[in-house]
Amino acid sequence: MFRRILLVPALLAVLATPAQAQTSSLRILLTNDDGYQAPFTLQLRQALVAAGHEVTIVAPAGDSSGVGTSINIRFGTTVEAAEMSPGVWAIAGSPADAVSFGIRTVFAGDPPDLVVSGPNQGENVAAAVNHSGTVGAAITAVEVGIPSVALSTARAGSAFPSAAGSVAFGVKLVNRLAATARNGRLLPAHTALNVNYPAVPTGEVKMARLGRMLPITVDYLPATDACPRCYRLAPLTATAPDPVPDADRTLLSSGAVTVTPLTSSWEAGPVVTSRLSDRLDGLTP
Repeated sequence: MFRRILLVPALLAVLATPAQAQTSSLRILLTNDDGYQAPFTLQLRQALVAAGHEVTIVAPAGDSSGVGTSINIRFGTTVEAAEMSPGVWAIAGSPADAVSFGIRTVFAGDPPDLVVSGPNQGENVAAAVNHSGTVGAAITAVEVGIPSVALSTARAGSAFPSAAGSVAFGVKLVNRLAATARNGRLLPAHTALNVNYPAVPTGEVKMARLGRMLPITVDYLPATDACPRCYRLAPLTATAPDPVPDADRTLLSSGAVTVTPLTSSWEAGPVVTSRLSDRLDGLTP
């Protein structure tokens, strides 16, 4: 079942299914933050190719989790990148570096129709998206006008029991976007979809709002065994419910696949901007 919550009309138009939609073949740049050999990404590539799409992997050479939108703009430096096998590129950099290199070099002069990032090993919900390399790669694509999808698979302890389901859903989602594109537009301008697949799916797909709380954060514990001034990082799991109604974190924990539209803009809304403008009125340099 697909539940529509707080969805802009343009996105509703994209996701609405025509009576006899035909899936178009897409040229896809596939990346992740787990490295070009990440098994979930290789499985998704195989499944997308089987569905008729042209897929090129451009991903970090190794694990680059938690680096957000970090990108190398130190002009004059060098970056190492190579095609490791046909259609599979590895770059010594972040996921954002991989997407930027892929668009400007691998797809030079003919950008991909879609960037897909993932499936990540672990969910990316609520405030965690600010630090996610998976989401950072997707945001890098929409910054230059290419629609993107970030796909993550929820954990159950240290396991991923729904990994195959997340791969299959990724193909279904890409096919739906292709089949419902209006005037060649897969998504509204400068829009990415942040998609999280639950560990135990209930069969529902729900549009979700971006939560505010980090599901897992970091605690700092004295570690004098390592050095007198050392602190050891330890996980600190959130137990309070997210304050946002229909938050992605909340709906994912209930077993729904969550879809949250994102943009690359961090600009505050007009109400906040107006109130701050009033408070700063008359302020001079």
